Amino acid sequence: MDFRKVENIFLITFLLLNIYLLISYLNRTDIQQASTAPGQVNLIREMEQLGINLPNLTEEQPEVYYIQADSHQLLEENANQLENQAGSIDQEGTLYTSILSAPIELDGDLDEGFTAEDFDTLDAFVNSDAILFGEEYAFLRFDRDQNRFIYAQEVQGMPIADGTSQISLFYGSDGEIISYQQTYAGPTITQGSPQAVLSNRRAVEILYENHEISSNSTVNQPVLTYHRTLYLEDLSMYGPVWYVPVSDASGERVLRVDAFEGTIISQPTAPTTPQEPEDVEDEPDDEDN
Repeated sequence: MDFRKVENIFLITFLLLNIYLLISYLNRTDIQQASTAPGQVNLIREMEQLGINLPNLTEEQPEVYYIQADSHQLLEENANQLENQAGSIDQEGTLYTSILSAPIELDGDLDEGFTAEDFDTLDAFVNSDAILFGEEYAFLRFDRDQNRFIYAQEVQGMPIADGTSQISLFYGSDGEIISYQQTYAGPTITQGSPQAVLSNRRAVEILYENHEISSNSTVNQPVLTYHRTLYLEDLSMYGPVWYVPVSDASGERVLRVDAFEGTIISQPTAPTTPQEPEDVEDEPDDEDN
């Protein structure tokens, strides 16, 4: 028997087998990539074909901390410093309601929109001595349902946008800011290590897949925010949530997606609209600040 010839046959067979396995592996990898990437592209294309206007969405996945805020009574303890307003604190000591003695006049209106000067005026008011801890808040959006300018406390460069730390400046029928309400999470500390979150693109896709975004609507730029995930007697924990403003035939609304889990978050309860000035004129003197 010619053993060298047999040996060569085995070597050639082994080489051909390796080549076959390599080609099979490459083909399988191509199939997996083709089944993933086009699917993501198709969701965006499908939304555009339905007349959904989309903002600039990316695959970027920022890293975010959980944060902790300890319970406090800072609003109640400092409300007596405020002047030129009639204010009161709710029973829990977490919501301050104020009626301004000198309403804030704005040049713009609901129909024509508000001017840059209007927002400068509001920014100056929020950062003035008329607001507690106002330097920690930044403008978030205008809520047409309740005619209010919403400012949110910023932590780690992200707003707390669930209502637990915001200033609502109420725009009256006479075209002036006549009152405001404030909640305040207080000082915060980071917990653990930062973790990568979902991209804003994936958050919008999740909303669309769950029928939260209808045809011919407009999706505004998603904002990465904090949302309270745990509320205990002595502390609160906040995690990242994508805050996605959407406009459609029914009006304007905000949708929320947990930036870690990808679950849709329900709308938090908005603060109660304050009373008109004439309803608080007879309040006891110790509630006037």
